[in-house]
Amino acid sequence: MPRIQQLPAHLITKIAAGEVIERPASVVKELLENSVDAGSRRIEIDLEHGGSEFIRVVDDGCGIAPEDLPLALASHATSKLRTAEDLFNIVTMGFRGEALASIAGVAQVTLQSRMHHHDCGAEIYCAGGECRPVRPWNGAPGTRIEVRHLFYNVPVRKKFLKSTATELGHVCETVTRLALSQPRLHLTLRHNGKLVYEIPATANLLDRIELFFGPELRHALLELDSGPGAVRLSGYVADPAVDRGNARWQYLFVNGRWFRDRSLGHALQEAYRGLLMTGRYAVGFLYLSVPPDTVDVNVHPTKAEVRFRDNAALFSLIRSTIKTRLLKANLVPKLQTPTVTCSDPLGESRLLSDAWTQKEWPLKPGAENKPWKLAADQTVSSASLFSPRSPRCEDAEAAPAPWELIHDPLAPSRGNVPVTTPVNAEIAIQPAESTSATATATVLRPDAGTLNDPGSDLSIEPISSPHPFPPQTRLSFDWTAIPSGSALQVHHAYLVQETPEGMLVIDQHALHERILYEQLRHRIRTGKLEVQRLLIPVPIELTAEQAALVLSVSEDLASLGLEVSGFGGNTVLLSSYPTLLARRMPHELFQGVVDELLATDRLPAKEVLLDHLLATMACKAAVKAGDPLSPEEITALLQLRHLAENSHHCPHGRPTSLLFTRQELDRQFKRI
Repeated sequence: MPRIQQLPAHLITKIAAGEVIERPASVVKELLENSVDAGSRRIEIDLEHGGSEFIRVVDDGCGIAPEDLPLALASHATSKLRTAEDLFNIVTMGFRGEALASIAGVAQVTLQSRMHHHDCGAEIYCAGGECRPVRPWNGAPGTRIEVRHLFYNVPVRKKFLKSTATELGHVCETVTRLALSQPRLHLTLRHNGKLVYEIPATANLLDRIELFFGPELRHALLELDSGPGAVRLSGYVADPAVDRGNARWQYLFVNGRWFRDRSLGHALQEAYRGLLMTGRYAVGFLYLSVPPDTVDVNVHPTKAEVRFRDNAALFSLIRSTIKTRLLKANLVPKLQTPTVTCSDPLGESRLLSDAWTQKEWPLKPGAENKPWKLAADQTVSSASLFSPRSPRCEDAEAAPAPWELIHDPLAPSRGNVPVTTPVNAEIAIQPAESTSATATATVLRPDAGTLNDPGSDLSIEPISSPHPFPPQTRLSFDWTAIPSGSALQVHHAYLVQETPEGMLVIDQHALHERILYEQLRHRIRTGKLEVQRLLIPVPIELTAEQAALVLSVSEDLASLGLEVSGFGGNTVLLSSYPTLLARRMPHELFQGVVDELLATDRLPAKEVLLDHLLATMACKAAVKAGDPLSPEEITALLQLRHLAENSHHCPHGRPTSLLFTRQELDRQFKRI
């Protein structure tokens, strides 16, 4: 057994550097934090080959005294701590006194600095932990650090570096985090002499977010503020419509320091429960302000992880603040029209965007904001119907009537056969082979049906139909007979309703699912869930794994109105189910619950489990696409929509409605 001996200083430095310096981005992070602590207002970063060969950081901070330069590169030397008590009340970005020593141990470092009230500065050179004497330096006030040939004396570590583009990406992320935490700081990043970022100082955090993530995200952000107090949460969260496939756009800051915390990140996701689909992540920029003595940043040498004295309180603060803000916002998704290429009747390839203006679609003088109208007594060819310069179109003098322009979608396949299409007439779509299958669209009026109790349960029994989606359809109704505020069922799956903003298309299944979910949740919380006991319990055959899992959570299922018990072998007995979900067979509901239980390897907490099971039961019991609804049923559904807390999304995060704004409709029909 070898004897115990003291390690040499240069080996200690290399070991310590392995904990602090992982890649060029780690060097940039440590140098930027030192510049921030020095009170810098402007910082410039220059890189070569992703930072593996050259890094230079120049700031206009307070500078370092010439006699302190050797100590700046020494291990465990810092100006930010004096006593042990200071370690529990940290207000600076750095404090450990290891960064510069670790960098100098694995690279060639030149440190130049001048204090503002000194006429001359000083510089020191250090390579592999060996420092040269201090020399005079005549430069601008502030500090300038150059790091060359990172890991030149640790070739094993250098082999683990990725490509230049990858390392540059990590540096850009480091700069992004600092820029978001310090909006008043001017930052410049150059790589191989080319400008990457020029980030001007600003007092508006939204300007920074727009710079890094684009104007689309900025316009989708909702401002947060938990109010004054010792612990305060501020920042922004995004509309669920701009969710992401990973959590990289979730930024957490505490007292101006970026950090990562799985628990608080989970709080952000919990606030969006029911608004995001599985596997999607919310976008958020959260800033916590807490007393310094309630947070420990001395957890890891990289200072990327912190610990809070009361993590549970912060979890509740983040979840409740975000959830309250989302409830106040209008989260109904709007139509997103993609830009596609098509060919117009003149044979020219055009983009369906705002570029197709009135120059390509001429209107008569004074008719810019008036709809096109096809006279009832006119007969036009299919070519003229699709031509933007059709002589058969005349501007309407009456109020806009969006349904008065009728065209035959099958006309191009028939050639230039005259088609007579009077306004408000029956729209006949005759396929090549005629069929007798017909369907009549249901038109709802405000007085079509009323509810004695607007808060009563909505139980919609589908009307059996041998052809829920007829392959050939003949629509027979008068479009102008639809009064304002009414609804129209389309394809036995969607409800179309006129709104002051435009046109709202509602998914009947998703909306009914949300309504049932909230009714179930409210009744369970208040202890008023009606349960229908079965006269004869239903035996359900399961696999051994499913039966064991169901019996292990039988108490939780009983709180949902599903009473189960063992019957021997792999059979369980279902004795009751919620009365609210009576429109579906009990075994169908139960099988959906079993599938949800098996969806995860480990059961979540009781509250989360019950929420998932409620969403599954509501989904199984809700009306489906293809279920025809009577006018009274649709009226009841629309009335209950306004009573739901989050009627814009179903419990699984799918939108229940889509808004087609009047402006977008006018743009698509070339009115603007």
